[in-house]
Amino acid sequence: MKTALITGTTRGLGRDLALHLANTGYSVLGLSRSESTIEHPNYLHKNLDIRDTGPINHLIGGLECKIDLLIHNAAVFKKSPIWDYDTEEINSIIDTNLKAPIHITKAAEHKINENGRIIFINSVAGLHNIANQSVYCASKQGLTSFAKIIGEELKVKKVKVSSIHPGGMNTSLWNENNPYPLGDVNQALNTLDVIKAVDFIITASENMEISTLELFPTVEWHS
Repeated sequence: MKTALITGTTRGLGRDLALHLANTGYSVLGLSRSESTIEHPNYLHKNLDIRDTGPINHLIGGLECKIDLLIHNAAVFKKSPIWDYDTEEINSIIDTNLKAPIHITKAAEHKINENGRIIFINSVAGLHNIANQSVYCASKQGLTSFAKIIGEELKVKKVKVSSIHPGGMNTSLWNENNPYPLGDVNQALNTLDVIKAVDFIITASENMEISTLELFPTVEWHS
């Protein structure tokens, strides 16, 4: 049985991804700050703040199995002009979206199987400059560069690295306090759209490199 490590599995895409992989035969280890509602024999949940490098290093270092699939999914988002951020919010976004994936990748590097894969659930904000998302864009564009570089560095280990850059997605991120900016959130992507992209990557032939996938709903346009 292959093993997948996924961050941010409490709700939304992360939860749906974890369930999908568990249902398709993966042994899934999910990490998030909150309790999980997933009940599946192939799923194990650990309550950890991925920004805390000590516990993360201890957990990954103590794994008895190799990792076949590492998915960086956890993220923090805020849509606001920069002057409306306080220091704690800036640190939270950068620490969660950029620094944590860097530290986790470093900790997991020696645990990833040959021909294993690392997938970054990034964002269109990792490829484009979006007004009122300056800190989020900075974190995601830094993650884009990191993924590109380690993809080159890990070729010697036959580990492939991919980034998926979704646009707006119909999850609990969008709500009355944070409405989907283009109207009806039902017009946004659903989590299954991104899960299909993950499946495409993990079932691709070994001689195929998939560096970047960008997908967004037709009500958006990013150029």
